[in-house]
Amino acid sequence: MEKSHQPFSIEILELDHWEKRDRRNNFFELVYILEGRGVQMVNDARSAYDQQSVFLLPASNCHAYFIEEPTRFLFIRFTANFFRDDLEGVIDFGKWFCRLNFIIGNYNRTAGDLIHDKGDRKNIARLIDLVTEESSKGDVHARRITQSTMVSILEIIARNIVKSMNGRPAPSEGKFADVLLHIQYYLINQDMVSLKYLSSKFNISETYFSEYFKRNAGEKFQDFILRSKLKLAEARAMYTDANFKEIAYDLGFTDSSHLNRMMKKFCSRKLSDVRKASLAVVHANH
Repeated sequence: MEKSHQPFSIEILELDHWEKRDRRNNFFELVYILEGRGVQMVNDARSAYDQQSVFLLPASNCHAYFIEEPTRFLFIRFTANFFRDDLEGVIDFGKWFCRLNFIIGNYNRTAGDLIHDKGDRKNIARLIDLVTEESSKGDVHARRITQSTMVSILEIIARNIVKSMNGRPAPSEGKFADVLLHIQYYLINQDMVSLKYLSSKFNISETYFSEYFKRNAGEKFQDFILRSKLKLAEARAMYTDANFKEIAYDLGFTDSSHLNRMMKKFCSRKLSDVRKASLAVVHANH
């Protein structure tokens, strides 16, 4: 199976039928519908598409399109290295990676077209036009503009995911719902999900916070953090090509062995089991 090694690429294809592609991206593929109408299928899930539909596909997902009207697809493919390569620090990679992990961790809850707000859809269209124009210029300024614009696109996607999450049954206390969302959003930033930081941000006594959290969540604060990290580790093993050492380091585990022990204890399977199952689905559908 061919793999894409470029940190960033753009492709526009006009198709009247879809042919299977034996290719896996290292990270994500942003799909934007310039013109046309049809149905997207990701594994067993189907979602109608038309002009300005937006999809963000993890590496391991097998996808196809049933084209009802000739369709112009714009594919933006990128890896984390595209943002890490910003040596002068124009992009705050730490904040960017929090956004990306938030999207990964909640991706399976928002299958199909990711943008539900009409204003956001218009903004995405403008930003994609800018990315397409700047990426062809090749100078250092164009690269920074492209990086910044991609971060803006993913920020809009994250906002729409949050809106879709808000449609689910919420905790009985509004403040606690905000606490949970903050933790999910900044899960890999140890400082911003510490008991001290959360107590200060949400104006809850540090000595009372653990009791407050358990009363509302039904589990201990540290257990919730661990379970959330394991869920994200599972999603990254499933949806990305990141190696297990990198996943463990990003999530604050001592090493991949430590992470695997926790996965085995709380999820009854190791990261290698998750990835093998994910790859089996991909191969079965190619």
